[in-house]
Amino acid sequence: MKASSAQRQLNIRSDEAHALAVELARRLNKTTTAVVIDALRNYANRKAELGEPLPETVVAANEARIEAAIDKLWGGKPIPPGLSSDHDWLYDENGLPK
Repeated sequence: MKASSAQRQLNIRSDEAHALAVELARRLNKTTTAVVIDALRNYANRKAELGEPLPETVVAANEARIEAAIDKLWGGKPIPPGLSSDHDWLYDENGLPK
């Protein structure tokens, strides 16, 4: 990587992260910067290999599942307007399901 006169910094204020980075650097005979870069690259590669979906993909999939559940529940019938939170629209005046 090409060094620049205005290098960016990453400050992580975590005693645990610092201790882990220092210990790994000592054990691997590397700098803490090299250890952190390696760890981040490995993490990114593992996520890509697992094929974890991007957040927007997860949202779209959840919306599709919700829509499918609504269609299954209502059997293609429109949902009654003015649904109340106490579900009284599901029951008749005797408290029996409609």
